[in-house]
Amino acid sequence: MDQNSRRELISDTGLTSNMEDYIETIWVLSMQKKVVRVKDIAADLDIKMPSVSAALNKLKEMGLIDYEKYGFIELTEKGKSLAQKVYGRHSCLKNFFSEVLGLDINMANDEACRAEHVLSPEVCVKMGRLLDFYSVERSRGSEWVAKLQSHLKKAKNTD
Repeated sequence: MDQNSRRELISDTGLTSNMEDYIETIWVLSMQKKVVRVKDIAADLDIKMPSVSAALNKLKEMGLIDYEKYGFIELTEKGKSLAQKVYGRHSCLKNFFSEVLGLDINMANDEACRAEHVLSPEVCVKMGRLLDFYSVERSRGSEWVAKLQSHLKKAKNTD
């Protein structure tokens, strides 16, 4: 499946991956700034402002945001719920990729952005449980964790 086809997949949120990206970006920006504007979203997603405005109108029609042209953007309660779901998936994947697989944080973040839209909720939950188990075992100094880390470092050097 090519990237354009994958971009149009509808996830468990009922949104396309593009719409999920917008919702997640609004959520993250709203935690960083007092207000979210079209230009903030455009800069964060590296998308032109007219494209952002068109997407925001769709999100507004879906009842996920409150938005008036040239105004601030706020998530509705429904929008917040979906944004938290998408952001939670992203965070879990990013942490798994960085902590377990040992990817640098930027690469882990990029890979999480790609994977968050195509993995089922069940897979994300199980990866989260594995990450929790791994973290506990690593803090205990478990031998298998050290072996796994060593093995992954070798694989990284031979690829």
